[in-house]
Amino acid sequence: MAVDKRTVVTAVLCAVAALGASAAVAELVPPPDGADAPVRAKSATPSGSPTGQSRSKASKPQLASPPPAAVTPKPGGPAAFTGALFTGGLDGDHFCTATVVRSPGKNLLITAGHCLMEGEQTRDGGAVFAPAYANGVAPYGTWKIEQVYEDERWADGTDDDYDLAFARVAPDAKGRNIEDVIGGAPLDTSGRAGEEVTVTGYPADRKVPRTCTAVSVRLSPTEQRFDCSDFPGGTSGSAWIGRDGKIIGILTGGDTDDVSTSTVLGDYAAQLYAKATAKR
Repeated sequence: MAVDKRTVVTAVLCAVAALGASAAVAELVPPPDGADAPVRAKSATPSGSPTGQSRSKASKPQLASPPPAAVTPKPGGPAAFTGALFTGGLDGDHFCTATVVRSPGKNLLITAGHCLMEGEQTRDGGAVFAPAYANGVAPYGTWKIEQVYEDERWADGTDDDYDLAFARVAPDAKGRNIEDVIGGAPLDTSGRAGEEVTVTGYPADRKVPRTCTAVSVRLSPTEQRFDCSDFPGGTSGSAWIGRDGKIIGILTGGDTDDVSTSTVLGDYAAQLYAKATAKR
């Protein structure tokens, strides 16, 4: 893309997403035992318009249909361990999507590199992750991001082939790690592409997720494509999950809302994951 993604992300975190709602959501189930009470957004009133054309937050018209009721997805399912990223808290900007990835520390997210930056936890009030977010409700609370890890080729040069980030999140108020509460998806860094994947993302123009399953197409040794309608701004960072439940891609861009792209998760992703999970 011609636009510098770091410049766009800065604009993204200063704008409030347009609101609306229309998407398929998970089946209603009761909250898990021991789950905290849902966290609700304080305000649902837009106070500005987004700028720039990044997939992390693109301008979309408001939808007229009313939102469906909030749900609490079952722990361990894709809808539970995927969620929305917000600036500061639920009353801040929703700008991207992230997913809990299995890790030794049970405290790691995976998303696109242009969604978060190293040092994010100390900038602009930081960022939080709201798994299974729907209609202003975070059924598993919000989890504060502590540290972000990126490949230097992205962090220093914004090379699209390395547009990937891992983020460590702090324990909740009860001292629990996020993976222990809602589960996570294993990461596959063998360079898979060209197979059926399911992608769940959070559009910035509504408050429920969008899920679609399609066969990805390898475009080059470093890029793959996913053709599914209605993946607009806010869906950046969505995990591409294969039929075996493993993450084999991360939504990083796309020319239209109906065509999305991902880097191929190979050796560089394995090295970055090793850095993010190294003992400290």
